Amino acid sequence: MNKRFALDYPAAPEGVSPSEWDTRLQLAACYRIVDYFGWTSVVYNHITCRIPQSDALLINPFGLRYDEIRASDLIKIDINGNKINDSSCANDWPVNKAGYLIHCAIHQARPDDLHCIIHTHEAVSQALCATQSELIPVTQEGCQFYQRVGYHDFAGIVLHADEQERLRQALGQQNHTLVLKNHGLLTAGTTPTWAFVRHYAFIRNAQVQLQAMASGPLNRIDEAVMAHTRDQFEGGAAQAGAQVRHPEWPALLRLIDRLDPSWKT
Repeated sequence: MNKRFALDYPAAPEGVSPSEWDTRLQLAACYRIVDYFGWTSVVYNHITCRIPQSDALLINPFGLRYDEIRASDLIKIDINGNKINDSSCANDWPVNKAGYLIHCAIHQARPDDLHCIIHTHEAVSQALCATQSELIPVTQEGCQFYQRVGYHDFAGIVLHADEQERLRQALGQQNHTLVLKNHGLLTAGTTPTWAFVRHYAFIRNAQVQLQAMASGPLNRIDEAVMAHTRDQFEGGAAQAGAQVRHPEWPALLRLIDRLDPSWKT
């Protein structure tokens, strides 16, 4: 990469492994980017990420806005949302365990491939969640959701563990996205990058779909074409010639770093 566009990252603090520190940096960046796009609900919702080669997860401190979150602020928790008390970037902020129940269900169900989960109450996806329509791939980027979206009916605020089984059933073994009816959007992936680009693509397709549905009949994409295009996204062909798999991610990192580099601390 051209040195002009390279970012300088601080070394891992004492007591924090390089893999954990890298995960903290990527997750803190994800919070800042989600805030930049206006997908936040002040201090609510979560983005969680598993620390590689461990059962520990990172989550936002309950009470901080997404634009305030730094790598060192993220809280290390176990799969059930309990704080892990060690010397790595410890702080006194609480964890919103009630809101974590959704994430817990997904992390438990898909420990091998869905390491990062983004859940928002973003308005465009909430608008689609409020209709009787499923997501219909009507854009090139939207094709990556063909046969990759599950649907979960609303039953009130998710505060009880018995709803987790319904979430797991809706997710299945091949979906990476959940439409929580009358609630919000959840996307997941192996990294914050994957979870974010799916969130972005879903919202863009949902916006186009809703606007097109209000204008007239949709121009449907053939199912074989949708499957082919999805495979191009999942296999990397869609980014042919790029230096990295998702070139939009380092571009967004440069953007938030220019706005406020404190996310790296």
